[in-house]
Amino acid sequence: MARKFSALQSAAVIVFLSLSLSIRVSQSVSIKLSEFQIKSDLEAVRLKRMSQLVGGPSGVKEADAEIQDILDKTKAGFEDEAGVKFDEFTAISYRSQVVAGMNYFIKVKVGTDKYVHVKVFKSLPHAGETLEVKNIQLNKSLEDDISNF
Repeated sequence: MARKFSALQSAAVIVFLSLSLSIRVSQSVSIKLSEFQIKSDLEAVRLKRMSQLVGGPSGVKEADAEIQDILDKTKAGFEDEAGVKFDEFTAISYRSQVVAGMNYFIKVKVGTDKYVHVKVFKSLPHAGETLEVKNIQLNKSLEDDISNF
């Protein structure tokens, strides 16, 4: 026995079915976006962990008091290496690299709009945690990336 629906009842059923379908699509999109976010978050964690592996350089970090202290202790060595006396020698940012000790690649402000990149090696605690001047790159800008050199 077929049941007859009024036009209003038919419209209500169509709206209900449309809303149900819309909610399912919305939930599906939301789930897909959540899966994408989880995958993106996992990739970010993977990349961060890779940068912390032995031999892998860190991301660029803002210089702190420890990095400035390393610069203060090695300034004379870098001046000898470059054959220049620096009036200013302020750490701006740096990367570190775990080796058999630690390499520091540091962006240093040496004057108005004048920068250099320096490389310092810090030995392991059992070796006295000595600091060794390794290299200096002159004529750098604030925008130049700090890389392994």
